[in-house]
Amino acid sequence: MKKPAPQVLAGLLVAGLPALAAAGTITHSVPFSYSPLVGDGVIFPVIQGFDTLGGTRRLDAVTFAFDHQFTIEMFVESTGPTAVQTGDFSLNFAYITLFLLGTVDPLTGARGGGGGPPLIGPGAFFIDNFSADLAAYDGIPGNDGPDSTRRTFADAYTHTQTYTGAEQDVLDAVTDVGALTTVYGGFTELFFAWKNDPNWPVPPGGAPSYPTDAALWVSFSNFVHSGTIHVTYAYSDVPAPTTALPLAAAGLLGLRRRR
Repeated sequence: MKKPAPQVLAGLLVAGLPALAAAGTITHSVPFSYSPLVGDGVIFPVIQGFDTLGGTRRLDAVTFAFDHQFTIEMFVESTGPTAVQTGDFSLNFAYITLFLLGTVDPLTGARGGGGGPPLIGPGAFFIDNFSADLAAYDGIPGNDGPDSTRRTFADAYTHTQTYTGAEQDVLDAVTDVGALTTVYGGFTELFFAWKNDPNWPVPPGGAPSYPTDAALWVSFSNFVHSGTIHVTYAYSDVPAPTTALPLAAAGLLGLRRRR
């Protein structure tokens, strides 16, 4: 009785193995530009969600790369009766950005009746330990005189974050959603400390009034945050169900019967 050739059996067995899942990436970019000082200080970038193509692809990871460009103008004025020098005070400013993967129902604070969209912090802008020479108040509020200083600060960098199955809520938020409207903004923090207190008079009630009481006053203008959001989806193909194994088994049975 003629036996099947070894290569025929091998071919049957290989045909019965499921296909290996292919992997790929998809990247798209969305530019943005806004002023945190104007209106609500937020924008609504629209990113394209990941399409599973009817369940034939699985999202394994999403990477957000934020190209940041910050510029801001700071004005510091003294209404104190005596001069202060660089090092007498320390001023620190921070703008912390927040990126919300979706929009929030203003009535319920949730999306679609469930929990709110995932919130990530993709970067920040800082002014650290600022100080300056300021003369005694010249009696003219808001002018660029010896009692004030005006400085422009800028920074640019890229911040990258990758989310995998360990942060499934992030993957779910961008999967099969089509064009996803996000919310991008942030909040500010301002810290001040005297290093060498000039002991200016303390106004009644403790809180000074501008420009009649002695104090240092800080204001910001021309604050622009711009850049590009790069979104990269890493995915794998979902193997289709196979019927090769039963066919292979039937082929082997047929070979046995012909012995």
